[in-house]
Amino acid sequence: MFVASNGNNIRSYGQQLDKSYVNENCGVSISYPSDWKFDDKIQNDATLPMNYIVEFHPNNEDDLISIVGIELHDISHLPERSLESIKASEENNITMGGKGIIETSETIPIAGNEAQKIVYTVPGENSERLKKMEIDVLAYNREYKIIFDPSSIELFQKYISTVEDMIRTFEINQPTFEEIAC
Repeated sequence: MFVASNGNNIRSYGQQLDKSYVNENCGVSISYPSDWKFDDKIQNDATLPMNYIVEFHPNNEDDLISIVGIELHDISHLPERSLESIKASEENNITMGGKGIIETSETIPIAGNEAQKIVYTVPGENSERLKKMEIDVLAYNREYKIIFDPSSIELFQKYISTVEDMIRTFEINQPTFEEIAC
């Protein structure tokens, strides 16, 4: 772990990504800090349209609920499987009921594919807003979703540079989809 200054006398938290998570069945790999841990979340049920693959979080009590999760959604049944249609659907889910507020929504390259990165806020406890980020990547007729879901804006700011570094290491390879429903 190291702490770096960004030149404005504001300290940001960054960590070396020295471990790798690989899931060949789902075709994903990502690097993460050695002082974080992961929990496999794969469900062995091919009838489910969504599969939680893995969740990462800092390995300390205070920040334990700052989660980076990877999900896999089967979108092969959808009539429209473009990034634009996924973006519209995700933005609608976030803002439904007027509770979520989208701060940014942009198309970025991830793992050799176009992806939609959405940063937004939602209501939290005590009238505070929680800041979250999701990235939707389309590949192999599926939607790979990376979600950064911290429990406070402070933890979002603390870990965003580490999470963005993790996302830059995210790779999607031809999945096998054997044994485990991905």
